[in-house]
Amino acid sequence: MKIKELTFKILKHLSLLLVLISIISCQNSENKPNGNKSQSIGPKNGALLIGGGGITDEMWHVFYDLAGGESAKLVIIPTAFDESSINYDPEFKILKRQFTARGFDDIRLMHTRDTLVANSDDFVQPLKTATAVWLTGGRQWRTADAYLNTKTHFELKNVLKRGGIIGGHSAGASIQGSYLVRGGRNLNGNYSIISNPEIGFGLVTNTAFDQHHLDRNRHYDMFDLLKIRPELLGVGIDEDTGILVQGNEFQVIGNKYVSIYDNTFWSPYFNEIDSLETGKNKFYVLKNGDKYNLKERRVQRNKFIKPKNISFNEQKEYIGNYLFEKSKVFWNNIVIENDTLKFQVGRRNIVRDPIPIYAYGKDLFFDTDAEFWFHFTRDSLGTITGFEKRTHQFIDGLNQRFNKITE
Repeated sequence: MKIKELTFKILKHLSLLLVLISIISCQNSENKPNGNKSQSIGPKNGALLIGGGGITDEMWHVFYDLAGGESAKLVIIPTAFDESSINYDPEFKILKRQFTARGFDDIRLMHTRDTLVANSDDFVQPLKTATAVWLTGGRQWRTADAYLNTKTHFELKNVLKRGGIIGGHSAGASIQGSYLVRGGRNLNGNYSIISNPEIGFGLVTNTAFDQHHLDRNRHYDMFDLLKIRPELLGVGIDEDTGILVQGNEFQVIGNKYVSIYDNTFWSPYFNEIDSLETGKNKFYVLKNGDKYNLKERRVQRNKFIKPKNISFNEQKEYIGNYLFEKSKVFWNNIVIENDTLKFQVGRRNIVRDPIPIYAYGKDLFFDTDAEFWFHFTRDSLGTITGFEKRTHQFIDGLNQRFNKITE
């Protein structure tokens, strides 16, 4: 009898202990930003240009450069157009002129409403050598109906695997996500964010791209979608604005804003990422040059990048007075203070306080506060000769063209 009572007491205490552990575990998980969330994954190779509507000169430059410049082989897919637009310009001469005016010479057009045609070897031939694809605006469900899970869809992914770029705005933006935002009209005749059909090309996984976002006051619609599909990352892109996706990061390009719905909140005012209470409808916006990590679902600020440790001797190699374009009145210093490498600007008799910079890799440093990146250059003997300072730097050698600053 005593053994049974002892066993009962042990089981009772063990049960209470398990409950306590469970409660503590839940509390800890609630306090962790970005904990236990789905991930969104971008293309391993190539790039995506996803625009909210309208294309700025900056976006054109990026698309043209990553398409291969003068050697670009472009395929345009206008299937999102309605029949009246296609009948007005059946050979797509007006559409083609927009791209020839931007420097593209080798242009092919692909269009069908027939999935059997879209799944044929002859139809997809232009995609096999393409370095770039442009998906037009219109209604994204038309593009999905024609090409989803066909050989056309497969060859689009192959363009990325070869290092090419796929771009599009409006409907050509939504189709690139995994969820097809605003795919068709609802019973009231409105384009609700809840879509039918629902499935996009999935060039970025677990993601819904909305367009014409702030211009059309759509910024609260995303919450309706995330209530039923909480695993999705919501990205609302404004007109004359886009995101350039490379790997699992994107950078904002354009004149307006990109809204982020990831169950956190961030503001540059305090530069911290806060988790939100369950069901709290809150989003935040990013502007030109801001970066976002899709996989980790958080703003990719320099503050959140872990610097690499370098020895004192390695730091000393970067010390020097570097003249800016051999100017006698303006120069940059690299100094060491309190075992920390620092950047200092001088102009005539004014010398600014040095600011710390941190190693990201060999000859590549970043400044937490000002978001500057420093690329040190070496001569043929390996001696450091100077550095280039850039702002809003994409890391790991990704595209820089539209982010260079002039001093």
